[in-house]
Amino acid sequence: MSVSVHRDFPHLKVCEGSPELGTTPYIAFEEYLTIPGLEDADIRLEFANNPSLDEVEDLTRRLKKAGLVFVIQRGRSHI
Repeated sequence: MSVSVHRDFPHLKVCEGSPELGTTPYIAFEEYLTIPGLEDADIRLEFANNPSLDEVEDLTRRLKKAGLVFVIQRGRSHI
């Protein structure tokens, strides 16, 4: 089976979350990805340790500075 690797460079945004819905601050993608099958998917990064809004904003800045690349690999790699 061939391996197919897709990369995109998402624009990140911080969302406050909703205590009523039991969500804490999280990182979301501002735009849909150009990866096949994910064109209309809302993707976000949530955290189990209930970080503060400041912590999530700091993490987002660090991910942007590091040049975050979102990668999807389909198929099996023999690494």
